[in-house]
Amino acid sequence: MQVITYKIKRQTVRINVARTTWDLDRFIDFIEANPVLGFDTETTGLDWWNSDCGFRVRLVQFGNGIESWVLPVEVNPEFIAATIWALRKARWLVAHNGTFDRHVCERTLGVPLEELAPRMFDTKILAHLVDPRQVKEGGPGLKLEELIKFYVDPVAADEVKGSMTQIAKRYKVKKADIWPVVRTFDEEYLLYAGTDPIWAYRLLHILLPKVPARSKAKGLIGWEHRLAHVMAKTERTGYLVDEAYAEMRIAELKAEEAKWVEVARSFGIENVNSNAQLIDAFQRFGFKLTKRTKKGNFAMDAEVLDSIDHPLAEAVKKATKAQKWRTTWFENALNGRDPEGRVHASVNPLQARTARMSITGSVPAQTFPAGTSYVRNMFVAEEGHVSVSIDFGNMELRFLAAESRDPVMMDAFLNDKDLHQITADAAGVDRKTGKQANFLTVFGGGWKALMTNAGVTEQVARRTIKAFNDTYQWVGKLSKKLMAEARRYGYIYTVTGRRLPVDRDRAYAALNYYIQSGSRDITARAVLNLDAAGFTPWIRLVIHDEIVFSFPKERAKELTERAARIMEFTVKGVLIPAEGEIGDRSWGSILDLEDSKH
Repeated sequence: MQVITYKIKRQTVRINVARTTWDLDRFIDFIEANPVLGFDTETTGLDWWNSDCGFRVRLVQFGNGIESWVLPVEVNPEFIAATIWALRKARWLVAHNGTFDRHVCERTLGVPLEELAPRMFDTKILAHLVDPRQVKEGGPGLKLEELIKFYVDPVAADEVKGSMTQIAKRYKVKKADIWPVVRTFDEEYLLYAGTDPIWAYRLLHILLPKVPARSKAKGLIGWEHRLAHVMAKTERTGYLVDEAYAEMRIAELKAEEAKWVEVARSFGIENVNSNAQLIDAFQRFGFKLTKRTKKGNFAMDAEVLDSIDHPLAEAVKKATKAQKWRTTWFENALNGRDPEGRVHASVNPLQARTARMSITGSVPAQTFPAGTSYVRNMFVAEEGHVSVSIDFGNMELRFLAAESRDPVMMDAFLNDKDLHQITADAAGVDRKTGKQANFLTVFGGGWKALMTNAGVTEQVARRTIKAFNDTYQWVGKLSKKLMAEARRYGYIYTVTGRRLPVDRDRAYAALNYYIQSGSRDITARAVLNLDAAGFTPWIRLVIHDEIVFSFPKERAKELTERAARIMEFTVKGVLIPAEGEIGDRSWGSILDLEDSKH
């Protein structure tokens, strides 16, 4: 057995590394003596879905607040058996971003997601419930290294969690490439790995008491863990990719890029991504550049290019756009497929301050162009299935009406009146501008944003926002109440008991946070209810107020109706309806329907 020691704020912690099967007796004693265990895995990468194509688990670690065990499962099958036993023996497991580790255990050790989820605390979830702000927003952050620095030991955060960068330099590889390369028994690597379960265990005991009493009383801890489990199951299912369609689009975008690169070359530009070349060229053409980067260099971003009236600027924009679309969407999906041709999105059920979900990885759905099937056609339902999209109707505005109890807004929704036209008529503008004003109120925008979005003058924008405030006066009352709460306490509480920090100098954002977070929780509730009704195997993506399904073609109408009824929700007498659209096999086909709402 190899023993490594390290001091966390003058307290020595011990890391035991199993080297032979003789060490397992002491490991078993440790597991049996600790019903609550910090837990982590070290792997060859993040592509857990490729366990048949090179991905593997290297180390598995268990620990309490002062001691841990590292089992190098890649060197001995008996260590694998001991790990599986320990996973099933532990009463509670504590991990940071535990969804990833559960995927790893299922794919490489055969322990299903369903077996571990009921017994796992995720410190990332707890951290979000305590304070959801990123470091750049003045909060502790949500990454493990950030939380260690804020709550445990800033020195250890730098020395240990930051050590993989130094290890990568020692092996002469990039940090992203170090994970399969570093030697199993490299002592720095073992220290990095061996402290992870200790961090998780300590963070549990630090964060759990800090979760607001109101959040606990409302059951948010269990609720968010259940939601994370359902989203993990959708990640596991994955989404089929139409390879031929993706390759066709890649070829088109390569040709488009080459065309505009050639135009740029005619102006002496060899690399359209070279700021230095572009700056030199535009200065030669007589353009005066003024915008600078933080380092003091001339900037060459989209804003600068948009301001330059020259064929080179147009060529650069079109070449880089084609390149970005090709790599970010189509090549990203093809490169991220598993052996069955599926991509597995990385879903973060608790991302923004308001808890809105994010989707990244091979399916960055929130970045797809709105209202077009161009990218979505690449993702297809199962053989014999059709794609279905069910989304909520005016979720944020209906939630605002319910929570503010505004009589005009309530009347509009209860009696099926056109809310956007009501706003437009009050302001003397067209319906489009009225609609923009309604949604900007929900999303935290003012008259300046309305000017930009609706393309109206300052006078019209100010008049429209004033008309909104005069028409829906109870919305203003709710906003003032939340602003007062934010200024007094530095935070507000949502209807589900979630505490949302609000900067005192930005108290006006309180209404936006309240509505956005409440709407997110309506979607979360729908996901949990769909799971309880057995719909999770058919769910492919959850994007804000929309859920995308793959339903058997012959049952599509029936299942769409059932799912929509499960999703819809009444808040204080105001129905938030859900309506489905049935397409062909591709997700994009829904947007191509003649009467599509998208």
